[in-house]
Order: sequence, then C-alpha cells, then structure tokens
Amino acid sequence: MQNLKSLVDKETKEHYRSKIEALKEDIIKRFNDDYSTGKIINSKWLKSVISEFYNRPTGEDDYRIFLVPFIDNFINESEHRINPKTGKKISFRTIQKYKTTLGQIKDFEELEKSKFKIADVNLSFHKKFTTYLKLDRNYSNTMIEKIISQLKAFVKEAKEKGYDYSLEVESSKFTFRRDETIETYLNEDEINKVFELDLSANERLNNTKDLFIIGLRTGLRISDLKRIHQFLFTDDVIIISATEKTGATVQIPLHPQVKEVLKKRGGKLPKVISEQKFNNYIKEICKEAGFTEKIIGNKRNPKTNRKEKGYYPKYQLVSSHICRRSFATNLYGKIDDRTIMQVTTHKSVKQFHKYIRTSQTEYVERLATFWEQQDELINSKPQLKVSR
Repeated sequence: MQNLKSLVDKETKEHYRSKIEALKEDIIKRFNDDYSTGKIINSKWLKSVISEFYNRPTGEDDYRIFLVPFIDNFINESEHRINPKTGKKISFRTIQKYKTTLGQIKDFEELEKSKFKIADVNLSFHKKFTTYLKLDRNYSNTMIEKIISQLKAFVKEAKEKGYDYSLEVESSKFTFRRDETIETYLNEDEINKVFELDLSANERLNNTKDLFIIGLRTGLRISDLKRIHQFLFTDDVIIISATEKTGATVQIPLHPQVKEVLKKRGGKLPKVISEQKFNNYIKEICKEAGFTEKIIGNKRNPKTNRKEKGYYPKYQLVSSHICRRSFATNLYGKIDDRTIMQVTTHKSVKQFHKYIRTSQTEYVERLATFWEQQDELINSKPQLKVSR
C-alpha cells in the first residue's frame, strides 16, 4: 500500500513539475513577444497569461471560452478576412448568415438564462437547441439544418484555434435532417416559350427576358449574372475568369438563343438589374408565357416570412435559382455529368445530383423512349432462319 502511495505521489509530482515547466516557458515566450510590442508588463498581465495558459474564463465576454463572444469576434474578423477558396473578401450574404445563427443562439441563451461556453456545445445542447428552433421558433427542418451546420463550423474554427470544445460536435448525431427540397425548373419547351415571347412593347420585361434566357442557357448564379458585363464574350464562348462563389475559371459555349439575344441587341448585353427586381420580373414573364398550372412547391408567406408547402401556380414559384436548376436538369442524361459540372462548378457528383429536378412524367417518357429504342434495335437485327 505504501509503495502504491509512493508511486502515485511520484506521478503526481512529475505531472505538476512538467506543468509548471510548461507554464514557465509560456510566460517567458509571452513576455518576449509582448515586451517587444510595447505592452505593459505588470501583475495584471501575469494573471492574464496564467489564466490563458490554463484556459480559464477571465469573464463572460472572453471569446476564447464563451460561445457568443467567440462568434461575435469571428464575425468582426470575417469583415476583413479573405475567403481562401475564392481569394475574395467574405461576402455580405455570408456574414448575414453568421449573424442569423448568432441571433438564434442569443435568443436561446436568454430563454435558458445561461451563458454557454464553446465546450457546452454537445449533444445535450443540440437536443435542446433544435427543439427550441422547431417548437418555439417554428422553423422548417431545412432552416434548422442550416443553423446547426453553421454552429458546427463555428466550433470547428474554435477547435483550430486551440480552444476547449466538446468532441460530441463531431458525432454523426450532431446534425439535422432537412426537408426534401421542392424546387421547380423550366423544361426545354418552356424555355423556348419564354424565348419566343414578344415583349418589345415593355422594355422592362424585354430586358429581363433576355437576361433570363442568358441565365437559363449558361447556368450562371445570380451573383455572376449581375456581373455579366465583366465577362469576355467571343463569337462562341463566354469566358469567366473567376466565378463569384467558387472563384473557378469557366468557359461556357454560347447557346444559339444567347447568340440571338446578342444579335438582337447589336452585340450588347441586356442591362443588369437587382436580384429582387429580377425575381419579380421573371414571375411576370412566366405568367405571360402561360405557366399557370398549379404544382407543389414552397412559397414564402408574407405574414410569417416563412416558406409554406402547398400547390401554387408555377409562375409564382419561379426565382433566379431556376436558371441554374433548369440548365443542369435539361442537360442531365444527354451529356456526361462531368461536362455539365465543369460549367456549374459543382465539386462532387453527389452535390450536382441534388440540383437535378426531373418530373415523374418525364422519367416515364424517358423509360418509354428507351424501351422503344431497344425494341427497334431488336427488330432491326436480321432474323436467323433455321434450315430443316
């Protein structure tokens, strides 16, 4: 028993000795760094260094310990940070997403009457937080999934900085299943109807229609469509040196309808408009084209500002994102996925396939066509005659 006690005492002493030695080295390093930059070295400085070494909270505003201050600090830094994937500043829209998640966490803290540490974000926190978002805030599964994904990204950033965090964040259970997306698209016949619309009496809609056709036939995101005057147009190709979201270089062959738009305008591009105006105007255009049949989709309720699932006239469900979905869906199965992905700049086939929106009727038609082709192939083969 005495030998065991001696062994434990020896291990404990060794642990504290190594800890003190590490603290000593840290203090010397911090002293050299801070003294050289002109920081005041006093007892307050020493207390702060020791607290940081042991990762102790120095107050509820300590961003190295507490969740809300950490996210606040992350957002402030993001406004002057470069996205390594694109080489550009973090976009305003991305920062707004950060702030949305931060707002939900602040509201949750107020409800719980608690200040959460970064390390408090575990599976228990996940359960309470997602329940709050679903029942108290009445958020859709998709919205909750986005908030949880963003929260995980914040904690991952804290981990990379060496701050204390819970390993449970890396669990496969720390997620949320989003609703199946119901996104509409325009098929080839519908795009051709839009193209053939005569809107020359209304320059507002005529300009938007031409911009719409370019979007539908190039698969460009609205963020790139708004920068279209910056791109190089040759007789046959659009060359984009760096897309807004991914920073990828893209070359897109000009569709005959895009060539017609440019020819009609004497080689000039249509005027660029805001995303909000674009979304409103293309709804008018699609209504003019007769896309009034009711289909299932998600439409924002102006009273609740939430999307609600239901049956709505197709033109009401049209937005800028339909350009990209229509482009990918209409080419899917006709040319190989990788070729389409070179234009859409999707990184993975799985990600690309989420964009495909083929209706049940079109699947049936494709299968029927395939069987007809197989039947024709069989009947076209010379029949062997058996000699008796």
